[in-house]
Amino acid sequence: MRTSYMTASLPILTLMLAGAGCGEDHDHGNENEVITTVTLTLVSAGGAPVVVKFDDPDGDGGNPPKVDALDIAAGMYDLTVKLENRLENPAEDITAEVRDEGDEHQIFFTGTAVKGPASNQASAPLTHSYADMDTKGLPIGIANKISATAGTGTLTVTLRHLPPVNGMPVKTAALPEQVRNGGFAAIGGSSDAQVNFQVNVR
Repeated sequence: MRTSYMTASLPILTLMLAGAGCGEDHDHGNENEVITTVTLTLVSAGGAPVVVKFDDPDGDGGNPPKVDALDIAAGMYDLTVKLENRLENPAEDITAEVRDEGDEHQIFFTGTAVKGPASNQASAPLTHSYADMDTKGLPIGIANKISATAGTGTLTVTLRHLPPVNGMPVKTAALPEQVRNGGFAAIGGSSDAQVNFQVNVR
């Protein structure tokens, strides 16, 4: 598998771009997809949507990326993730591809602000659960549920590409627990994108 990374470092984020063959056949080593923009949209009952994003539309080596902090009130939220390549004109929406190839992709939510399937921060302000699944009944992470209580921390959103190896699936039900206990080094595949958002829940 050929993996190329574009990394931007700011106090509140690290993004790894051009993941390991997103949308391509692992055995053929084709070109990797590029993700320049990661958008989170949180919607609560009766509330206006809260939208935060990492955006590096000119890619690595150009202008510095922009990243928003997530500042929300305590409550229950539906969280959706959108992935784009804005180096293309018009911008290419990668989200549908990730959904269509859900058996080879999973988005993980970790960091000091998160407790959930992949993160064991017991006092974190955000409690995460998945709200979508692939054709095998395993989570994808484009649609999610968040319960927010007062507190601060860092939310790390990681898109992992998990193509089969020697015909055997890499994506399994155990992956979130393995990430929770051992980090991403404990699982197969490679990260297409990884972004850190500062979180403040009022």
